[in-house]
Amino acid sequence: APQPTVQLRAATSADDSFVVEMARHACVIEDRPLPGPEDDEVLELLPPPGVVPIIAEDQSGTPVGAVWTYQGSPPLRSDADSVPLPELCISVAPGHRGVGIGGMLLDALFADLAKGHDTMCTNVHRRNPAKRLYERKGFRIVGQGNGPLGIALVKGLR
Repeated sequence: APQPTVQLRAATSADDSFVVEMARHACVIEDRPLPGPEDDEVLELLPPPGVVPIIAEDQSGTPVGAVWTYQGSPPLRSDADSVPLPELCISVAPGHRGVGIGGMLLDALFADLAKGHDTMCTNVHRRNPAKRLYERKGFRIVGQGNGPLGIALVKGLR
């Protein structure tokens, strides 16, 4: 398949509102209305200090997707030493989905995270089509995620 014509770059403070927008999309299931930018569930997904999202932008320089990790509370999964695993947050803007941008963002995140982490995790809703992408990218189901329809997935990075 042809690679999408997007470029990846580190987020800057100019991307803050786009990152919030992507967090709003990341926590919504299918056709539910987007939660507001101040919603607790959105705030929890925002990148913590020291975490710089990776932004995908199209040829015109418009951001079309973003990926980063955050710390869920309570943590979704922890390692053998009880250190919480970084949790995935990814979103591709509506109208740009299904062309491989998510996969590019994930590959870039894995390469970046592998420098400091052995493993990462994510929660996916049972009905979320992204589940197939995650499994293709090496995430494996490890059990119950957040809420009755949540599935926890873990990926080894090294």
